[in-house]
This record gives sequence, structure tokens and C-alpha cells, in this order.
Amino acid sequence: MIDGLGNKLWHRVRGWVEANTKHVTLKFFPDPDGDAIEPYNGYVRVWLSEGFLAQQKTWGNKHFPALHGGVSLTFVGNQQAAFTYFDRPPEAWTTAGAQLDFPITPLVPFNGGTVEIEAALYQVSVEGPLATAVSLVGGFASLMGPPLASAAAIADKVSSGLDSLFAATGSQPVLALHYTMIAAGGGGNVLRPGYLAVIGTPEQQLGGPLSFKAGRLQIDKGAGPQLVTGEDYLVIKVECRRERDDWRLPELDGLIRTAGESFIKGWRDAFSGQRTEAIARAWNSTDLAPGDRKRVALLVQQEIDGAKVLGAVPGDDRKLEDIAPARLVAVADPVLEDLSLAKLLAM
Repeated sequence: MIDGLGNKLWHRVRGWVEANTKHVTLKFFPDPDGDAIEPYNGYVRVWLSEGFLAQQKTWGNKHFPALHGGVSLTFVGNQQAAFTYFDRPPEAWTTAGAQLDFPITPLVPFNGGTVEIEAALYQVSVEGPLATAVSLVGGFASLMGPPLASAAAIADKVSSGLDSLFAATGSQPVLALHYTMIAAGGGGNVLRPGYLAVIGTPEQQLGGPLSFKAGRLQIDKGAGPQLVTGEDYLVIKVECRRERDDWRLPELDGLIRTAGESFIKGWRDAFSGQRTEAIARAWNSTDLAPGDRKRVALLVQQEIDGAKVLGAVPGDDRKLEDIAPARLVAVADPVLEDLSLAKLLAM
């Protein structure tokens, strides 16, 4: 159950899904090469994989589709936070069968509990209030990444405002999905990588079984698996990974550079304080899974202290950005075993 200011919008979409269960087909296709992730030991990210609205051909230039989607999960302590998206899909959306692979949430640490994934497509009139909302909310996209605590607060307020707008205009999704997943061993749908697909037709009327191959939704109506055509459908990719692909988070990157510049300019007191702040921020970062905080804090310490080599040799005219970044140590590296924040700061 989602708590917070924006919970009404998620309840609104889930209500539509529950009311239309018999009129749509919802399937989860697990990635055969992907494993379930454990709490505090991995990350979740949601992508718009592919989709199409057959009825969009009749909209002309007066309407366009907008996608609301995201993931809700335990973020800090026992507090549930939703990381959401509301904007026009990529241009390729207008082509049936187009492979989109567009991220609609940042990487978020999985801290256990339930994970709710939601996506809803709306028909938006170009001169209506929803079109204005798309323009405004789309402008917040750059704010929806790390630091995630700020992104969650923004998304919560945005969702609350959108819910009020949907209630005032009577807007309902054209197509939507809502799916709940949990850690392995707890029963229910296990959180693991895969694809969520919803088609705006009851399963018994599809004319054949659905499958998912080579990253594409397919249907077999008797002539072998083919790409889905002539149907409203939406495919959401659920990415689960044990390690991030973007260790140098914007907040930490800024602190690393600030500390390095202070050292180069000879501001030793400022450097010492900025170094401590950067390492401590990484050590306690809620953007990182607990098992990764030591690793990234060590990385930050090594990158900051790398600035000390600048100018150490006569004729060395390199700049801070010329120094090769330190490498993240492996999870099982012995250096992490007895590493503490105090030791890290003293290194």
C-alpha cells in the first residue's frame, strides 16, 4: 500500500486496472537469464520497452498519448516512496512494433517489502489542461534522478497534483497496468527482471498465446510467433541488477571536484572539511544499496586524494579532470572487511 501525498493517483490507476481486469490481458515474462535480487543487495529500474495505441490513428492532430508510470517501494526505513514519470512517449511510439527502451525511473535500491509497478496511457487533447500538465511535469525530468530523497518528494507532490487534475477533468486511462512484486521466499510474484505486458483485449479473444522473445512481445495465431499488430498494448521492462551502472552520482561528483579544487588552490582547511563531507555522504547515501556504500566511499576517498599528486612533480601541468578516476573495488575485496568510516577518513 502506497503512502504519501501522491497515493491517490496510484489508487486511481489501480482502481481502473481492477475494474477492467476482464477486458485486458496482463502477463509477466521473466527474463530467463536474470536472477531475483535480495533486499539491500540490488537495484530496480523501470523502462518503457514498447507499445502502441491502434486507435491513435483516428486522433489526428488534436490528441496525443501521455504515459504515467513508475515504481513504488520501501525507500528510507519503512516509508514507501513512488518514483514516477508523466510525459509524452518517445517519437518511435507512433510506429507499431517499435522497440523503445526508454527509462521512466532512476535506479532505486531495493530494501525489501513490496514493489509496485504501474503504467497508464492517457489520451491528451492538445488544447486541454492535461497538455499543460505534460509540458510542466516533463520539465521536471532532470530532477527525478539522484539524490533520490529529493526526487521522491518532487514525484509525490507532482502525483498529488496530477490526481487532482484527473479528478477535475474526469480523465481515465486508455490502457493501464498495476503489478505487485516481493522478495523471493515471501510468496506472491517474485521481484526479478522481466517484462510486464498489457493488451487491451481479453486473453480468450486474442486468437493465440503470447510470448516474449528477443525483447519483443509476440503472438502466435497459428502461423508461428509474430509481432503484435492491430492491438492497444504496453510493455514495461523491469530491470533488477546487483550493481549500479553509474557509481559517480552527481552529488558525489560535485563534492569530489570541489574538494580537489580546494586542495589545488592551497585551501587546506576547506579541503579537509569537503573531503570529510564527500566520504561521509557516500558512506551514508540512501541512493546506494548498503553493501555498496563502503565501496563507493572508498572510491570517493581515492578520487579526492588523487588530487594531491597534481603539481607534485615539477613541470606537471595536468588538471583535475586529467587524473584517471579510481576504480570501484569488488564486493569481496579484503580491503572492505574491517573498513570503517573513521579509518577511511584517516587514510
